[in-house]
Amino acid sequence: MNIENKKQLATILLAIGLGLVASMLMSKVVSDKVDEQTKIIAKEYQGRSSALVKEVDSTKQMLNKLAQDYQALAKKVEQQPVIREVPLKTDKPPVQKTVFSLRTPPGKRAITVNIKSLSAVGGLINPGDFVDVIAQLNVPEESDEKKAKIDKVTTVLFQNIQVLAVGTNYNPVGQEPAYEAQQQMSALNVTLAVSPEEAGLLSFAEANGDLQLSLRSPIDTEDKILQKVASWDALADFVLEQQGTELLVPKKKATIKKSETDKEEKEEEVKPFIQIFRGGREL
Repeated sequence: MNIENKKQLATILLAIGLGLVASMLMSKVVSDKVDEQTKIIAKEYQGRSSALVKEVDSTKQMLNKLAQDYQALAKKVEQQPVIREVPLKTDKPPVQKTVFSLRTPPGKRAITVNIKSLSAVGGLINPGDFVDVIAQLNVPEESDEKKAKIDKVTTVLFQNIQVLAVGTNYNPVGQEPAYEAQQQMSALNVTLAVSPEEAGLLSFAEANGDLQLSLRSPIDTEDKILQKVASWDALADFVLEQQGTELLVPKKKATIKKSETDKEEKEEEVKPFIQIFRGGREL
């Protein structure tokens, strides 16, 4: 083998050796890198695992504490004495059902009138209320009722009249008033407390007209003297006085009736007659 071949062989062997060394070094670097990454991942996993473990432990402690508090509260409840419900005391005595005649005030008479729901304050009346009774009367203009013309007259008949009952209800208003049911009815049977004289007049007014109720305030107990009967003239005077507006109202035609005196005078008028005289004497 000549020198030239030996040099080539040495170069090849050297290259192979350097390649092996480089391969070993690269393997070492890769192995170290893998180990480093593995350690980092392991540390992160351990950190997350420890945080999760801590959270689980905290939840367990909280649940245990809640269970202990519940048991302590249950023991306190068991140790508390049993308190029986006592009905609340109210200033008003309980309403007792009694005979209706006992609810009629002394000196008064209970009389029932049939009134339209709209005329009875729209059904918003209750036993114990006080009302004014308004009447729309059919008044004949002449004494002969068959030929008489009917004139409508509106006036306040009575003031401060106590309502004893509405229908069959004679108890004062409770927690649930019967207003809704009363408003749906076309007419109401309202029982009022009146004097014996007022009872007769009220019955007469109901038979000869229509009645209406005006609800009073519980504080207002004073009766007012009314000077005028409701009419076109009274309405015109009121509007003129309160609002300054003049209303043109219909005027009634004046009718002149002959009095009894005129009839007697007519009968006493001298009638034509003939007198006969004979010898200066009246025959």
